[in-house]
Parts: sequence; structure tokens; C-alpha cells
Amino acid sequence: MFRATWAKQLRRFATKAPQSTPKTSWIGYALTAAIFTGVGAYAHTYKSTPQPIVNGKEDKSSFDVNDLTSPVYANAADFETAVAQMAAIVGKDNVSRSEAELVAHNDSFFATHHPPDPSKQKPSVVIYPSSTEEVSELLKIAFKYRVPVVASSGLTSLEGQMMHTRGPHSVAISFTKNMADIIAFHPEDLDVVVQPGVGWKELDDYLLDHPDGSHLMFGPDPGVGAAIGGMVSTSASGTNAYRYGTMKEAVVSMTVVLADGQIIRTKQRPRKSSAGYDLTHLFIGAEGTLGLVTEITLKLHVRPKIEYVSIASFPTIKDAASTASNVIGKSGLHPNAIEILNEEMVMFVNESGSVERKFDEKPTLLFKIGGHSEDNIKEQARIIQNIAQQNNLIEWEISTSEEENQLLWSARRQGLWSTIEYGKVVLEDPNDVQVWTTDIAVPISRLAQVIDETNADLNVDFKNKFSVMGHIGDGNCHFLIVYNSNDYGKCAAAVDRMVERAIKYGGTCTGEHGVGIGKRKYLPLEYGESAVGFMRALKIGLDKRRILNPDKIVTIDPLDKLDEQLDYHGRQEWSCCK
Repeated sequence: MFRATWAKQLRRFATKAPQSTPKTSWIGYALTAAIFTGVGAYAHTYKSTPQPIVNGKEDKSSFDVNDLTSPVYANAADFETAVAQMAAIVGKDNVSRSEAELVAHNDSFFATHHPPDPSKQKPSVVIYPSSTEEVSELLKIAFKYRVPVVASSGLTSLEGQMMHTRGPHSVAISFTKNMADIIAFHPEDLDVVVQPGVGWKELDDYLLDHPDGSHLMFGPDPGVGAAIGGMVSTSASGTNAYRYGTMKEAVVSMTVVLADGQIIRTKQRPRKSSAGYDLTHLFIGAEGTLGLVTEITLKLHVRPKIEYVSIASFPTIKDAASTASNVIGKSGLHPNAIEILNEEMVMFVNESGSVERKFDEKPTLLFKIGGHSEDNIKEQARIIQNIAQQNNLIEWEISTSEEENQLLWSARRQGLWSTIEYGKVVLEDPNDVQVWTTDIAVPISRLAQVIDETNADLNVDFKNKFSVMGHIGDGNCHFLIVYNSNDYGKCAAAVDRMVERAIKYGGTCTGEHGVGIGKRKYLPLEYGESAVGFMRALKIGLDKRRILNPDKIVTIDPLDKLDEQLDYHGRQEWSCCK
């Protein structure tokens, strides 16, 4: 109470100070306020003056957002000073203010969430560093001038991870141009060291073309275009996750640049270590909010000697999901991948004309079956087919060559784009096709029930306007809903129910897309307020000035209005933390 009273008096006095008051006296009052209150104002003349973060509750282990003060970021003059210094580090050819590049590093047409106020919520510059050392120097400058920084690589995130909520005095650091190299390959150790801009598909091509690597593979395989840096940041996975794991299992160690420019190594190269805290996993899934990952050592696997794809169709999606659950939990088999598509997804793929054949428009399972011989694969396929027949199997097909593998698997690969294209056919306004791409994950025993209930729920308002596909082998399903903008509220409510259903059955709000801004509101329901507050404390501890990808995963500002902005989708009069 004593401190609060002093704060009010000093702020009132400073506000009413006459024009003739010497500048040094005004700053003195501000500094005195900061000393006595723990709140204070950022003094432009004294950039080194600490800005208190917590309202007198520094001893807590878990912070509620209302425990925090609002962050202070660079003004226009400080921002331009910082950018000029950054340009001196990377060279003018690696600094861009191109409108197309600014938009690409802030939003995409296939993202679920878009900047509510794109005139402000955007970067003003894209910077392309060439090394860990340059990233370190860039962050030292950003830290000094309190410049928000959002890093990116493949630009394929879906939950608003790239959005510059604290723009326009915000910098996009991109790893696509100059930090997309494979640094070292250790085939005898089954690992490879890469920079964040390397795409997983480019890595696969590198291994196939390398004389010592053609028998090896990198496990995770999310959407085409995804790069390793973003995959680390969102803990991505893909269709191979059931067999080979997610990025949490794929990353051996990393080099990370912290908010103030310090460089750390999370671990050495051995697969196992019990030395100290598990820093590697701290940064996987952190979405660039705790540090920028500039070098990654990845685990590799031996490719299957033989691998074929089988496809099975069923009368209901519950039958398909039950088949998958029985294969996973009772067969004793471990297919390389198990994917599910609902009948709408198959229809969308057929209608798109993007594949060379038409598929049976029924709920469908796809399996990748690997083994050391043709006989081994045939025996696995026989067991899976028998289980499917017990769940009302309609049709069964298995490939016999790599060409047929690609043909059958194309039904899965074309899912997102086919759904977006079909929106132009099924929606009332074909020029306003929005897509809500979301994912959940639940324990395998609940998978069939959750898919069936969610499918029934979505059919109420979005019949023939949504598709289901997912990595059903690890309980992860994706729901893609197409809608016109005026149905945003209905869509948001349906997704709320979907996530609440998943969490009720012991699941998670996201299996691999990450949290971004779109799913941060669900974290308290999933983890509890104390756990989310602990995440917030970690964020504050590692990024005291809150410059790294602000507002993602957890709220960091008691005045944050992003959730309200998203609820009023498309209203341009909103601005962040206004």
C-alpha cells in the first residue's frame, strides 16, 4: 500500500510538472517511482534502466498474467536505430522491406488465424542472418532496444505462430535464405547436423543421394514445405510419427541463442545423457518464445528394406477408428504409419483431380507396412485385413511397387489443398473460402469415440464442409473446416467443443500444430492455472523484456486483448493491447 501510494503521487506530480521543469528532474521523478513501486516507466534517455516485470510478487514460482506489468517495446525512433545496427551486422542485401516478404513472414492463406489488425500487426523488416554468431548480435541489439522478434523458417505454421502481434515496430528473422545448410553428416552415428532453414524434404533428398546415406531416413514428415527450425519450434511430427516419433524424439541436441544474445548448447551428441537439466526438450515446442534455435542435431533411422501401402474403406468412421485401435492395441504389429480419412476428405481428393485415380468415397484407413521380405509384409497385411473384416471392411487394396505406394498415399498428401479447393464448390461465397485447420490428440482407447462424437457434432452446421485426416496411430487427428467469414463464430464454437471433448477424455488441445495464439486459451483447461503460470515464469525468466515471439503460447500482458480480437474476426478497428 505504501509503494502504491508513492507511485500514484509521483506519477501525478510528473504528469503535472510545468514545462520549465528541467529534464533531469523529470527523469529523477520517474526513476524514483520505479525504485519505490516496482512498476515505473521506461525512460527513453536511459535505455539501461531496468523495467520491472512483476508487481511485487517476484518470489512466486508461478505467475498469473495479472502479476505482470505490461511490456514496453521500442518506439519508432529506437526501432529504426536498431534496424540500422542490425543491417550493419548482416549487410544491406540481407535486409528487406518488400511488402510481399513482410506479408509472407506474418500470415498465409492456409493459416487458421490471421492478424485482426494487419495494418499494425505486422513486421516492418525481414532480416536474413547467415550464422549463429550473427543471430547472437541481432538479438543483442533487439534486447537493448526492446524490439520484438519473430523467427521463421518454412512459413507453414497454422496457429498464428508467425503473427507479429507487437508490430509494426517488429523484426522478422528468417532462416530460409542463408541458414539452410547441412553442416555435418555422421552416418556411423545415425545423426545429421543442420541449420533451421533446411526443409525435411530436402534433407530426405540429401540422404537418398548420399553414398553413405541412401539407407537412412529422418523420421518426421509433416506438410511439404516445413523446415527443421519450425518443426522444432512446434514439435511437429507427420505421418511417420507412430513408428519413428515426433520432433521430441528426433532431436539429439541444439544450439540456441537466448533473448540477450547469449549462445548455449543444450547437449552433446550422445543419444543418452543424464547430465543436468533437459535443456533440449525445453526448447522443442517453445515456438521461439524462449530462444532462437540456430543448429540442430537430428536422429536418423534405417529405412525399411521393403515398404508397401494398403488402403481399407469402411461404412462408418467409427468402424475405421475401431480397426486402427485394434491393430495398435491387440495385433502385436507396429505398422510404419496409420492414417485415417473421412468420406468427405476422400470426396474432396477425388473432386480436386490432383490424383491419378478415384478412391472409394468412404471412411478410409491407410497403412504403411514395412519389413525385411515380401512374405513378412504379406503376413502383416493378412492380420490387419482380418481385423478390418471384423469391423465391417468394405474394400481392401495393397500396393506392390513404389509407384503404387505414391499413388495410394497421394490421397493423404493432398488432403489440405483438396479441402480448400472444395470450399469453392460447397460454400455460399466461393470467393471467401476460409479454412480452420485444427488438431487434437487423445489416448488410443478413446480415439474411436472422440472421432465419432466430433464427426456428429460438425455435421450439424458443417455437413460436407469439413474433412478428417489424422495420424491415428498415435491418437492424433486433424479436422479441416471450410467456411465463409460470416460463419467464423459457429466454427470457433465447434472447435471449442472439439478441444473440450478431447481434454475431457484425457487428451490434448494440439498434437502437433502447436499453440501459437489460437490455442493458448485452452492451456489452463488442459494443464491447470498453476502449470500455465509456471510456463509464464519460464518465459519471463529467459526473456525478461518479452521480445521473443510475444503473446504466443502464454499471455504475457495483463492488457492483452488478442482473444477478443480473434473473436471479432475481420474487424479492423481493434489493435493489440489497446
